[in-house]
Amino acid sequence: MTTDLRGLQPQHPTLYQLAPDGESLEFLFAQCPACGKLVFPANVPGCSHCGDPLQGAEKVARPGGGKLLEYVTLHVPLLPGMEVPRIAADILIDDGLIEEGVIAGSDESALRVGMALRAIGVAQPGGETFACRFVAAEGAAR
Repeated sequence: MTTDLRGLQPQHPTLYQLAPDGESLEFLFAQCPACGKLVFPANVPGCSHCGDPLQGAEKVARPGGGKLLEYVTLHVPLLPGMEVPRIAADILIDDGLIEEGVIAGSDESALRVGMALRAIGVAQPGGETFACRFVAAEGAAR
C-alpha cells in the first residue's frame, strides 16, 4: 500500500516508530514499574492506572493497531491545510486505552464498528516524515 519509509522520520516520534517491515508502525508504551501496566504514550508524566511518576519506566514497542469503536467523516478542515474528506476514529489500542486516529482513505463503506485495524506509516508532503494512519487488518471482517 505504501513505499518503504525507512529513510523518513516519524511525525510524532514519542507515539510510534516504524516496524521492521518498513510500512507497519509500532506504538510506544511505558511499562509502569509500580503496577506493571502499559501506559500510552511512553512519555506521559505518570501512570494512568496507579499514579506512579514512571521514573525509569521501561519503554515497550507493541504492534500498532486496534479495534474500531466509532468513526466520522470530516468534510470541513478543522485546521489550516488539513485535507478533507478525512475519516477520524476512536480506536481501542490496548485494554481500556482509547485513542483518536485517522483512517487511510476517505471511503467509509468498508468500515465496520468492531473491525480490527492496523497502523501504517504514510509519507507526508515534503518527503521527510511519515504519519500514522489506520487500515483494515489482514483478515478483518468487512
